[in-house]
Amino acid sequence: MKGKLILIIGAAASVLAIATWGIAEKDEAGPHEVEKSAEPRTEAHGEAAVPALALDRQTLALSGIVTTALKPVSRRQETQAFGTVLPLQDFIDLHNRYIDAKSQAEKARAALAASSREYERLRALNADGRDVSDKALQAAEAVWRSDEAALRASRANLAAIEGNAAQQWGGVLAKAVLGGGALFNQFLSQQRALIQVNVPAGATILSPPQTVRVQGPDGSYATGELISRAPRTDPRFQGTSLFYHAPANALLPGMTVSAYLPTGALTQGVVIPASAVVWWQGNAWAYVETQPGRFARRELPTSNPVEDGWFASKGFAAGEAVVVTGAQQLLSQEFRSQIQSGEEGEEGGEKGERK
Repeated sequence: MKGKLILIIGAAASVLAIATWGIAEKDEAGPHEVEKSAEPRTEAHGEAAVPALALDRQTLALSGIVTTALKPVSRRQETQAFGTVLPLQDFIDLHNRYIDAKSQAEKARAALAASSREYERLRALNADGRDVSDKALQAAEAVWRSDEAALRASRANLAAIEGNAAQQWGGVLAKAVLGGGALFNQFLSQQRALIQVNVPAGATILSPPQTVRVQGPDGSYATGELISRAPRTDPRFQGTSLFYHAPANALLPGMTVSAYLPTGALTQGVVIPASAVVWWQGNAWAYVETQPGRFARRELPTSNPVEDGWFASKGFAAGEAVVVTGAQQLLSQEFRSQIQSGEEGEEGGEKGERK
């Protein structure tokens, strides 16, 4: 009886040990299975394989990932140029010099008209033998000749200012500044900013575009309107220079800006929203949901920035679902999964060696 009791107790202990071992194995496997909810893979896209990530339904539901369908967009190819927001003091000084010279010319013209009439009056009196001496007539003639010379000099000075302004700023801008027109007044009131856009050397601009996209240092965009070609170039760029004016909201004199000139053919593509872009190793990337729960990371060229993101003519297609919320989370999950996969491979290798 005692021996039978010992056998029963031993069997119970064995069952309990097996049950405990099974629970321990399950506990160890639980986190491992959760880690595998996101599996890194590669997916063919174009000529090269791109990183992809597969999420199970539960992880996808908890992730808060939001996608949006890309819409087709048509844009003209653009040439990137650099511009400088010009200070207005030179224009103010030029305008003031011109007004002063114009005033001097008007005074000289009025003085000449008066001295000319006086000379003619004295000459008529002298010819009739009245009490006007030759000396008085000669003095009146001298004043007249002097006023005539002063008018020629003032007009020459006025023409020189106009010519120099046209040589330095071009006829259209010079006329606006010298004449004090609406555009000049908008410059003075800081409603508009004057920008000299310098096209890179080698880039051909047959017909300057009427409008350009101007990007300020803060990343904001403004639309610049063409004034004219500049009669001189910036020695730093050695290319064609153009004058544009744009709203002066965030454009301050002395700022260096980027300008995008629509000079190429019309191109079909999509706009990748800024919220969809993640940065890694200095490059821009976006995740596309190629299948339910499967996300492919694709590189995004950043040569064509637009106001709300980047324009892409290849690599992405209209109708594809791009991740606009949770892209950074996917990038972190992707590399976490790669690290875990590498660690598992190393552990498997070590176990094989121990065997």
